[in-house]
Amino acid sequence: MKNLKSMIKSKKPLVIPGVYDALGAKIAQKVGFEAMFQTGYGTSATLFGMPDYGFIGATETVDNARRICRAASVPVIVDSDTGYGNALSVWKLVKELESAGASGIFLEDQKWPKRCGHMQGKDVVSQEEYTEKLSAAIDARTSKDFIIVARTDARATQGLDEAIERG
Repeated sequence: MKNLKSMIKSKKPLVIPGVYDALGAKIAQKVGFEAMFQTGYGTSATLFGMPDYGFIGATETVDNARRICRAASVPVIVDSDTGYGNALSVWKLVKELESAGASGIFLEDQKWPKRCGHMQGKDVVSQEEYTEKLSAAIDARTSKDFIIVARTDARATQGLDEAIERG
């Protein structure tokens, strides 16, 4: 399997489609995508027929990631929502996802219960709380090649300047 970190550093654009199940992962790989991500909204919709309003938790995310990673032989980044709790939850989640074969995570700064990034009704945690979660994710990974994508929803709730500051 190619290393996701080296793919990102390449000058070649990297298009990463969202998948929500093992069949979608196989199709994405078959048509030539070199990496993919497990979408949180897609996972919620597929497993529960519900929008991304915090219905899925760590167990569903890890179980689905395991199926997707087994089906694909390309890097998979997993939408890990808010990490499903505090910094300790994030630490445990990263351990489980790395063990499942994931190549990285998306970790957002929303308050729980979260809302999909393009939906209304969301709010963000303090910078301090989010920094603790990111630090826990970095500490938990066993491979420096495991990618941690920090994502903020502060623009929608607190404006562009706050989003840039968090970035």
